Amino acid sequence: MLVVTRYRFKGDQSPESVNALLAVFAEQGPGDGEIAHYVLADGGGGFTIAEVDSLEAAYEDALRYQQWMDMETRPILTIEDAMPVIGTVFG
Repeated sequence: MLVVTRYRFKGDQSPESVNALLAVFAEQGPGDGEIAHYVLADGGGGFTIAEVDSLEAAYEDALRYQQWMDMETRPILTIEDAMPVIGTVFG
């Protein structure tokens, strides 16, 4: 299953807080099944795209990083996978 996660930084963005966040990220590395990771040019957050077997890994990441960011994770489809469904419904 493909999922997209949007994260937004929250709260204290002091150098100490950001260094603590980066230390956790350096220890954990990219999330399970991560395909892409994009950051917003305004510095407010970013998006990840991952291929996962279940949502437990996304939930674990949300818990691990919750003091620094809000996360929203949603299942997604490629356009190739969505088109047959669109054709069936609206065809």
